Amino acid sequence: MGQFKAFLAEGSASAETKALKSYVNTAVKAQGIKVIGSGRGDYHIRFGMKGDGKAFSAFFQGLHLKVSDGDIVVSEKYPTYILTTSQDIPDKPIPKGTKLYWVNSEISQTSSGGQLFANKDLTPDSLGLAGLQLGAVELIKKTSAALQAKYPGEDETAEMLSQLLELANTKSSSIKLDSIDFERKDLAKVSADFGEILSAVWMMKSLNFREAYFPSASNEKLIDFYGVRMGIQYPISVKSGGGGKVTVKNIIDAIKNRAKTANADHSKEVALQIFNIVAEFSAKEQMLMIHQYLNTKVVKDLGKIMRMSPDQISVDSIVTWTSRYTNDGLAKKLKPWHKKYSMPGRKTLAGRDLKRFILSPLGESLGPILNGNKEIQSSLTNLARQVTLIQCNVNVLTKEMNFQSNYFKDAEFTFGWPGYSSGNKLGFKMKLKK
Repeated sequence: MGQFKAFLAEGSASAETKALKSYVNTAVKAQGIKVIGSGRGDYHIRFGMKGDGKAFSAFFQGLHLKVSDGDIVVSEKYPTYILTTSQDIPDKPIPKGTKLYWVNSEISQTSSGGQLFANKDLTPDSLGLAGLQLGAVELIKKTSAALQAKYPGEDETAEMLSQLLELANTKSSSIKLDSIDFERKDLAKVSADFGEILSAVWMMKSLNFREAYFPSASNEKLIDFYGVRMGIQYPISVKSGGGGKVTVKNIIDAIKNRAKTANADHSKEVALQIFNIVAEFSAKEQMLMIHQYLNTKVVKDLGKIMRMSPDQISVDSIVTWTSRYTNDGLAKKLKPWHKKYSMPGRKTLAGRDLKRFILSPLGESLGPILNGNKEIQSSLTNLARQVTLIQCNVNVLTKEMNFQSNYFKDAEFTFGWPGYSSGNKLGFKMKLKK
């Protein structure tokens, strides 16, 4: 083992070990396997291979190599193996018994079970950007340095993320990706968490912001960062993929936080009572109360089934009423109402949370009712337009990265219910103009 340890470092690796690395490098590339740079740490070769020990052994046997578990840890993320020649390699200065460390950088080999990024790994906070105001070049440089420190020599993770930053520094809204090799599940994390930084780089270039400021601890839930132009900070919200719902309360809070609109009179807004219900009551209560406020046919028909007036229905009365029935009995009793307005899924019909038989359809049916009411839609759009805010949508896919931005004041919004299980309140989604 002493002889083996003598050539671990790059500079002290023996000629035989270097020849073995070259030999393996050529062989795996011939099979279409990408070899990753391995300049850091002990002298080794790094490439990804799916499978288990048997699969590895079968592959390397043809190369006259044996595979065994490594006696040191070269990578904190990926497993380390030892490749040992089982005979002299013909026509090569590689005698039997020559050894080389191999780091298997296949993502499925990680201890996280194939998930490359944990939640929030790539957010501005995690990468040391909170409280900083930076130009595009500075932002790319500082973020890239943080990525190298976070993923030191493991694979091309830091390099690929840094490349995305460079590619985002453009006015183009669609950027082709040729050498980004993340799994799809990891791209979702890149869009969701790293998207804030990518969007900052892109918006500085495309919307001519001089700098981007990442707040240290913002209570304004809509704001991810600020674009800075002529000393003025413009709040920007970032959504990944197809975007996400924004709570009504967040819009109201944003309006109150602005000097221009803090004391504005919104008492004549048609949707004001709906907004107040959303702000003051729980997710389950508000679904029922908004139906009651609008006096919808949904709640009228429910009252007939429960044999009480619509205004007498409450979450507590729903709990009491549903407890009288079995799941099958309740499903049969409510079947005509479900069929007419919203049919719950199998999970709801099979579960023991019986109030869900009623509250879930109330929530599901509310969005179409609100979106079909022109006065309410106009009121929501009017309120949302009072927020001086830009929304950027970022989506990093396998072959391309897409950006899109809209001012809230120019957008249209639709109501949407996040679902019973989420426990979240009624929200609305911003329609991006194409």
